[in-house]
Amino acid sequence: MTLLQRLGAGLLLAGVAGVACAQAAAVKAAAPAASAVARDPLTPTLTVIEDDGVRIEETRLRGQAQRIVVQSKVGGVRAYEIIVAPGGRDPSQDRGATGQRAWSLFNF
Repeated sequence: MTLLQRLGAGLLLAGVAGVACAQAAAVKAAAPAASAVARDPLTPTLTVIEDDGVRIEETRLRGQAQRIVVQSKVGGVRAYEIIVAPGGRDPSQDRGATGQRAWSLFNF
C-alpha cells in the first residue's frame, strides 16, 4: 500500500468513526426527551387492529382492557362487543358472561 492509499484509508476510517459518534450522541440526546413525555395513567389508550376482513378496537386503562369492539368489513354484518371482566374480580369465582359476544340492539 502506498502512503497515499494509507492516508485515504485512515481518513475514511476517521470519518466513519466520527459519524458513528455523532449518531450515538444524537440518540443519547433524544432519549431523555422521549422519556420526559409522561403519559397520564388515567387516560385510556385506544388500540386499533385492522386487516382485510375485520377491525378490532380495544380500549385500555392502566393496562387492563375496558372495552373491545369488533367491526366486520363484510357488508350487512353488525359490530359486536366482547364483554370484558371487571377489574378486581376473583378468578376462582364464576366468570359469568366474560369473553362472550354482545350485540347492541339500539343505538342512542
